[in-house]
Amino acid sequence: MNQSEIERLRFMIVEDEPTQRASLVALLTRIGARHITQAEHGRAALEMLQAQSPPTDVLLCDLDLPEMDGMALLRQMAGLPSLPSIILVSQLDAAMRDSVFAMAQAYRLPILGDMAKPPSRSKLLDLLALHQASALHKPRPANAAAPAVERDEIAAGLKKGEFVPYFQPKVEMDSGRVVGVEALVRWNHPHRGLLAPGAFLAAVESHGLMDHLTWIVLSQSAAIGQTWHQRGLALTLSVNLSLSSLGRVELAERIVEVVSKHGFPLSSMILEVTESAAMQAVGPSLENLTRLRLRGFGLSIDDYGTGYSALQQLTRVPFTELKIDQSFVRTAVQHETTRIVVESSLDIARKLKLKSTAEGIETPQQWEMLKAMGCDIAQGYLIAKPMPAEALPDWVARWHPGSLKRRTSSAPEVDILLVEDEDFQRATYAELLRQLRLGRVETAASVEQALHCLEYARYGLVITDVDLGQSSGLELVRLIRSRQTPAGPQTRIVLLSSHAEEDLVLQSIALDINGYLAKPASAFALQEAIEQALTEAFIAQPAVHYLGLSAAEPPADSPLSASILRDTPARTATPEHPSGRALALEGLEAGMVLAAPILNEEHKLILRSGHVLTASIINRLLEMRHLLLKPLVVVHAAAPPQHPSV
Repeated sequence: MNQSEIERLRFMIVEDEPTQRASLVALLTRIGARHITQAEHGRAALEMLQAQSPPTDVLLCDLDLPEMDGMALLRQMAGLPSLPSIILVSQLDAAMRDSVFAMAQAYRLPILGDMAKPPSRSKLLDLLALHQASALHKPRPANAAAPAVERDEIAAGLKKGEFVPYFQPKVEMDSGRVVGVEALVRWNHPHRGLLAPGAFLAAVESHGLMDHLTWIVLSQSAAIGQTWHQRGLALTLSVNLSLSSLGRVELAERIVEVVSKHGFPLSSMILEVTESAAMQAVGPSLENLTRLRLRGFGLSIDDYGTGYSALQQLTRVPFTELKIDQSFVRTAVQHETTRIVVESSLDIARKLKLKSTAEGIETPQQWEMLKAMGCDIAQGYLIAKPMPAEALPDWVARWHPGSLKRRTSSAPEVDILLVEDEDFQRATYAELLRQLRLGRVETAASVEQALHCLEYARYGLVITDVDLGQSSGLELVRLIRSRQTPAGPQTRIVLLSSHAEEDLVLQSIALDINGYLAKPASAFALQEAIEQALTEAFIAQPAVHYLGLSAAEPPADSPLSASILRDTPARTATPEHPSGRALALEGLEAGMVLAAPILNEEHKLILRSGHVLTASIINRLLEMRHLLLKPLVVVHAAAPPQHPSV
């Protein structure tokens, strides 16, 4: 966030003490803020927020206020159609801070953090950086309307089989062994692409179609799970039960019938019930859950700790698994109060002889903390993202306990050059990189500065923004790859861009880029991209391959179609080879040869048949999978013998 971006923001200060209010105004003015409104108490602030147009972007609020205090103001704000990011300006001890943050989370308020009085410039800038990072995905108010998806559209999707389960692996923490998966529904929408649950579940629920969706996911998952078992992949399968289903007296027998029809072992199926659903487990609901347990199903209390009577539910329902909610996993490393809650929950699970699972694990620090606490099973992006059914067997075959040890150990040491023209973003990303402790971090604000740095030092990794004022980061990449700088041919390169444009991903294949990050990038995304870039097998092509490659199109002899980058459809496509086999992207391996061309959803050529796949090309295809015409790639098992070049 540079000064011009700060100038566009609209700030509101809610502070009853005139001196403190004036101090905040002065601080905001010094960093470049131009739009500042002030309120002396919560009621005045609420009236301004309700009437303001355009709305406030960032609210700086004290908690101890007359007429309406800060806590009441936060509660009332939950009903606003547009929410500002919130910074608390108050002296809070750790317990009070965690309590206020928990309240804000319950109301789904976008709280950035807190500042002590008097506030500091550096702390304010850090929090504004979080505002910038979260601007694209602010939480929706708790009482906001459900997503605007019509009932007929959902019903048609259910009828046509557009809703499919994706599967996220669950790993035993002691051994690193894959022991199960959770089925997570996705909507393969014909016009909007692959949609995550957040884009449609609220609408499915509001239109009364959740039961229909539950039966589809349960049936498909059982059928898929049985094929895995027949192949020797004996994994447990977790499926979520909806709250509306639990009270139906016929539920248990219907579930037994659906799962048994596909031959899937009942004892390998775990039914997940949210804590809020368990709270309503009375009469028929308790009967259903008990009957399912008697038939051999596992029962999991999902999102444990987010409700109000979790302990009571553990005594009423015969659960076999306790899942720690990801909101606790995310904050436990930093907050002692949350860490104590997680540790106590795991202790309860052990004493009740329940399996414990932590979901949402994203960092090595979270893994190590939970493992030390004695958690049994881990699930989260650190291990793997949810994947289509056809990709899972290949993923499991490649996975072994050492995979996780490599990911949780420190990455190889490497000197990094960061190229970013915006001062604030350059400082923010540089600090994130230094926190990863991978090696020396140098920065440059332009292609010219980057070339100067490359003259005097060697960097194993270059991270560059695409938009560098008058220059392009792609031009810097071309200069490095074509050996026109002192940088070594094996230098790894990661692109940063705030534009999710198809052409950028396509050009990353032509330029042999080792990673692509959409801005704003989190610390986890940055670390994941760097680890992949440093560990993927990579051999640069001869310099001549890159010399004719501009930021607009690949060379004529490139396996990429130049027509892609000129936005004209490919006229012909090499026919599929009859001996090729179709694989999911996750099943591809370096050295395989394309037996059929890869096209995007507009039928434009991305890679021609006959091209030998490399690790970096496979990774780029994974990153652009949502742009591909087909989810499967037709390949030969291995590359044909190559004649040496002369």
